[in-house]
Amino acid sequence: MKANKKRLRSLKPNSRLTGAPTKSTERPPALKTPTSRYIAGALAILLCILAIAAYANSISNGFVWDDHQQVVMNTSLRPGAPFLDLVAPNNWAFARAGVRQGINYYRPLQMVAYRLTADAFGVDGSAFHAVNLAFHLIVVLLAFAMFDTLTGTGLAFASAALFAVHPIHSEAVDWIAALPDIGCTAFFLLAFLFFILGRGRTTQALPTKPSPRTRILFLVGSFVAFAAALLWKETAIVFPLIVMAFVSSLSEEAALVRRIGAALKLSLPYWCILGFYLLLRLRVLGFIVIRQRSWILTRYEVTLTVLNLILKYCWKLIAPLSLNAYYVFVPVRTLQDPRAITAILFLLLALGAILYGSRRVPLASFAALWVFITLIPVLNVYAVGRNVFCERYLYLPSVGFCLLIVLVAARADRLLPERFRSTAAAVTLAAILLLFTASTFARNSVWKDDAALFTRTLETSPNAPFVHDMVAALQPNNATGQTSAESHYLSAISLARIETPPDRSEMAIAGEGLASIYAARADFDRALGALAQVRIADPKDPQVDGEEGLILTQAGRWTEAEAALRRAVAISPNDANVLNALGLLAWQHDGHLDEAASYFSKALGVHTEADDFKASLHSNLGAVYGQQGRYSDAIAQFEVAVQITPRDPEYLTNLATAFQAVGRIDDARKALRAALAVAPDYQPAHVVLQQIGTN
Repeated sequence: MKANKKRLRSLKPNSRLTGAPTKSTERPPALKTPTSRYIAGALAILLCILAIAAYANSISNGFVWDDHQQVVMNTSLRPGAPFLDLVAPNNWAFARAGVRQGINYYRPLQMVAYRLTADAFGVDGSAFHAVNLAFHLIVVLLAFAMFDTLTGTGLAFASAALFAVHPIHSEAVDWIAALPDIGCTAFFLLAFLFFILGRGRTTQALPTKPSPRTRILFLVGSFVAFAAALLWKETAIVFPLIVMAFVSSLSEEAALVRRIGAALKLSLPYWCILGFYLLLRLRVLGFIVIRQRSWILTRYEVTLTVLNLILKYCWKLIAPLSLNAYYVFVPVRTLQDPRAITAILFLLLALGAILYGSRRVPLASFAALWVFITLIPVLNVYAVGRNVFCERYLYLPSVGFCLLIVLVAARADRLLPERFRSTAAAVTLAAILLLFTASTFARNSVWKDDAALFTRTLETSPNAPFVHDMVAALQPNNATGQTSAESHYLSAISLARIETPPDRSEMAIAGEGLASIYAARADFDRALGALAQVRIADPKDPQVDGEEGLILTQAGRWTEAEAALRRAVAISPNDANVLNALGLLAWQHDGHLDEAASYFSKALGVHTEADDFKASLHSNLGAVYGQQGRYSDAIAQFEVAVQITPRDPEYLTNLATAFQAVGRIDDARKALRAALAVAPDYQPAHVVLQQIGTN
């Protein structure tokens, strides 16, 4: 044992990082020369080109899924909105019907990035996608810098190149709402890079160790970057563990106790920062973490499920195939489940490999630990929300994975004859990069819009109630579309009911969707019956009163409608649907035009997305202005409605009527001809055209 300890202590610092044995004939690494800096710069440019090539077609994508709530309809992103709103708790609009519910997310820097983008470019999908890609480029360059610090330029480039185009990142880069994963990773890597430089321990020979002042600056920069990473996303809480793993894995100390002691000492400032962050969460949110789904699982089942999740995440890194935006969560409940056995065997093998390599190839062992440690925050099945397994959660872990794969490949390359090594390595890397780039490029189109995303997702997750609800909501508002939507809503209810526990939220969404379809068919009793089922499925659903008020309004049951809508607006004062219904009530039943205009205007202030509903709000407001004799204002509202939905004959006819009222007969005829071109049998347009004449 003594001889072994002596041998371990005789290893040089550089060999401890790379895992390569020290030879007496081996020359020390060369200093960073201007030429090597030029090479590093050229490789950095090449990395950017690779990443842009992989994601170039994502810039033209639109807003999908949570993007609509977080960006398009987020009032905090509008010009003039107070910047303090960006750091408010639960600034997400995730909750339905405008009700702010407790969620585990506190990510103010995400909102700041969105606000700056909106201020500079407006609410333009291409601009927001460009920001995601720009952050990805930053992460790629930071990963390259970190790898270069640890391994040298050649291996660093290979690792960073794999990271730049790995298909598993497509969700994080393509989805605007996934920006926190990229932003957090950027500052996480920056904090770790500054930590390494502050210690002055790298594989690159330095002319001198950093001066005390330089080391302090690096460490302060690391502390600030870590704090910023926490404000991007909660995943950064594992950073102190990464520091401990790095110090203990790559320490020159042979004694385990001393390595752990050094790791605790050097990570202490980060633990303190983490403590302040947790106090901030407690102060702002009122809690550290809460359950977002109440899965009925024993601790034993949770353990087996978590082990299986780790295996699934690692397998997705190794084989990024059959990518999917929504994976159906199926817990592992017994040890007899093949998934449990496979996961246990895999983790035992991985643990054995890490322990075996900890003294032989410490950097590879650290890279493997990076993967497992950074997965810890997303293994809490109760806290991560509806979608338990997500590809975007692998963005940060893949940094360690890409480094690990390249280190393993470099050691395997030594088995080849020396004259073939460089060629084999270059050809293999080029082939993988080409395959990954093509796969990522193809995946980007899936995130083009909601229709493309959820249609594709339904193919891979046909048993997901959530996906059926989303597909149903995207169907056109015609007889064929309503029939298709009805089928999907019924499937969602059936699938949600058999989950353990039943997914009452999706059952409620589907029930409300069915009620809307039945109301559109004037089958009001059936619609109200569907809402009664919603109340049974989810008694706390905040939207059911508003839906009931809308249906009663359509049925002409004004007194009942008003009572339901008053209850709804008390719960959800910023629900655009409820405000619209109250406007219709004040206008068509009570004749209170000023009150109706106020409700419609407020609804427009809440609902900012340019969709069919917004067009209807503008049309309603225009009609009220017309009755008030404010024809210029009415024309302005109808023109916006037509601009949003140019093929709606009702809006075109309303615009023509307003033009007629101010004597703009030619403009009126033009609008009416456009309406009849879309719907030749639309009688209101024929009536107005007869009134003004066809000449």
